[in-house]
Amino acid sequence: MPRILIVDDEETLAKFIEKIVSELSEDALVGEVETKIATTGNDGIKAAEEFMPDVVLLDIKLPDISGIEVLSRLKEMDEDVQVIMMTGFASLETAVAAVREGAYDYINKPFESDEQLKNIVKNALERRDLIRERKTLLAELAEANEKLEEANKILQEKKALVDKELEEKIEQLARLNEFTHKLSQELDLKNLLDLIPEEGAKVLNAKGFALFLREKEKNEVVAKKVYGEIGIKVGDKIKSIPNKAKIDGNLIWAPLSTHKGTLGAIAVAMEEPKEKDLDPVSILASSIAIAINNARLFDTLRRSYIESILSLLLIQESKDPKIKEHSFRVAEYAALTAEEMGLSEEDARLLRYAGLLHDIGKVLEEKIEFPIVAEKVASPMRWLERARPILRHQAERYDGKGYPDGLSGEDIPLGARIIAVANAYVEDIESGMSREDALRHLEEEKGKAFDPQVVEVFKKVAGRK
Repeated sequence: MPRILIVDDEETLAKFIEKIVSELSEDALVGEVETKIATTGNDGIKAAEEFMPDVVLLDIKLPDISGIEVLSRLKEMDEDVQVIMMTGFASLETAVAAVREGAYDYINKPFESDEQLKNIVKNALERRDLIRERKTLLAELAEANEKLEEANKILQEKKALVDKELEEKIEQLARLNEFTHKLSQELDLKNLLDLIPEEGAKVLNAKGFALFLREKEKNEVVAKKVYGEIGIKVGDKIKSIPNKAKIDGNLIWAPLSTHKGTLGAIAVAMEEPKEKDLDPVSILASSIAIAINNARLFDTLRRSYIESILSLLLIQESKDPKIKEHSFRVAEYAALTAEEMGLSEEDARLLRYAGLLHDIGKVLEEKIEFPIVAEKVASPMRWLERARPILRHQAERYDGKGYPDGLSGEDIPLGARIIAVANAYVEDIESGMSREDALRHLEEEKGKAFDPQVVEVFKKVAGRK
C-alpha cells in the first residue's frame, strides 16, 4: 500500500492535496493509497519516522524549520524516499536547489490541475518501486554472487585437494617405481631382507613395516624383519595369510604372492589407513614377492655354481691333492683381511669367492694365462662381475712387473692385491716354511710384489690364525 505524507502549514491546502492524491487509489497500477498530514517541519519529521512514507509532498516554506532542512532529515532516515517540493513562483530557485539536494521533483503552487499533481505523485511512486526492485535485484544478485563465490571457493578447495592427492599419488608411484627397481637389483637375499622394511615404510609414508615369511619346515609364517612403530616383533607368527590387501585397525596386510605360491605377507602401520592405500601396498607386496623369489633362485644358482667350481677342484685333486685345500685357505685369509681393513661384509664375501676361484685357471689351463682363464670362468655370472678384475689382476706386482697387464700400485684392484698376499703366504706355508719365515718373505716383498698396507694388515690376521 503506497504511503504519502503531506507537509504544508496551510491545513486547508494540505487536505485538498490529500483528497487529490487519494484519488490515485482508483488506479489499478497504484492501488490503495494511505495518506498523512503534518503542518510543521518538525511534525513532518516525526510523522515520517512513524509513517515511513514512500512519497512526501513538502512545502519549502514552513513556520518552524525550512523545507530544505526537512528534506535533509528525511533523506537521512530513508535515502530512497521520493520528495516532491511544493513552492510558489517566488521560491522557484530554492526548489531547483532542493532537487539538486536529492528531491525527486518540484511543483508550483497553485497547481495547474489535479491531473498534474496526480501524475507527478504517480511518477514518484513508480520511481520508488523501481528503486525498490533495483535494490531487491541487486541484493539477489549479491546473494547469488556470494553463493557463486562460495561455490567457486569450495570448487577450488576440492580442486586443490584433488591436485594434492594426484601429486601425492604421482610422487608415491615414482617412489614405488624407484624402490621396485632397487629391489630387482639386489640379488643377495640377506641384503634384500634388510632393505625391505625401512625402505618400504618410507615409500608408503608408513609408521611401521613388518615382513613375514613362510617357513616350509615348520609350516609357520614368521615375522623376519620389523621396522618402526607397528606393535609386531621379530619372531611373531600369524595363523593365516590374507588372499588380498585388507585393512585391519591401523594395519594394512597384503600377501607376498608369486605364480608359484605365497611366500608370506607384509603388514604396514599407518595413522588412518584408507581404501586408496590398498593399491600401493598391493603393488609393493607384489614387487617384494618377486624380488625375494628372484633372490632365492639366484642363491640356488650361486650355490650350484660354487658346487661346480668345487667339483672342478676335486677333479684337479687327482693331479694336485692340495689345490682344493689351498683355495679354501686363500679364500679364508682374503676374507679375513678384507674385514680387518674395514671393507663391507659384501666385499669380504666377494673376496671369499674370488679366493675359491683364483686357481681355477690352473685346472683348465697350464700356461701363464691362468688369471685370464679365471676371469672368463667368472664372466657368465652377474653376481661375480666385481670379482672378474680381481681374478684377472691377481698376478700383478705392486712394482708393475707382473702380468697380464703390468699394472702397478693402486691401479691394481684392492681385491687383487689382497689375493696376491694371501696366496703367497699360503703357498709358502704349504711349501714347508714356518709362519715367521712366510711373514718375513711378505715383509721383504713390500713395495715390490705386494702392497705395503695390505701386508701390514695381513700380518695381524696371520698372527691370530
